Amino acid sequence: MKEERRGVVAAAAITAPEIAAVSESPEQMNQRLCGVIARARFTVLPEPHAWQPLARSAPLPASAIAVVRDGESWAALVPTATDAAGAYRIFAFHFAEGTNASGFVAWLARLMRSEAGTGAMVVCGYDARATAGLWQTSFGLFDYWGCPWAATR
Repeated sequence: MKEERRGVVAAAAITAPEIAAVSESPEQMNQRLCGVIARARFTVLPEPHAWQPLARSAPLPASAIAVVRDGESWAALVPTATDAAGAYRIFAFHFAEGTNASGFVAWLARLMRSEAGTGAMVVCGYDARATAGLWQTSFGLFDYWGCPWAATR
């Protein structure tokens, strides 16, 4: 739907479905998010990955699973050797429709720190399934998680 004012045509704002705020105890949150994990598609990539700086005009590596920009600097998350500095074990969660994944990143990062003694690196990406149900579940995103490769041996 478009709106015209003074010769300028602009797209009307499209409102997206919202994820309802959840009021719950820590125990209820833990139970809900354990259910989210149980229904998620979980993938562990077999090879380590590391961030590789990219020259401004360099093509994106075909093996990259993520590319990020920090100001004028770009980097790609690409497969690397197991002994490379900054190597991560990568795993991904693709959430099931109908679950509520709100709070998932902070919850799992805290568990990784307290239970496994490691921090986490998280890169959120657009879920190619792109359904309205996924928007309500996770704003249409999925997560690539990384922890130090050495911590997973």
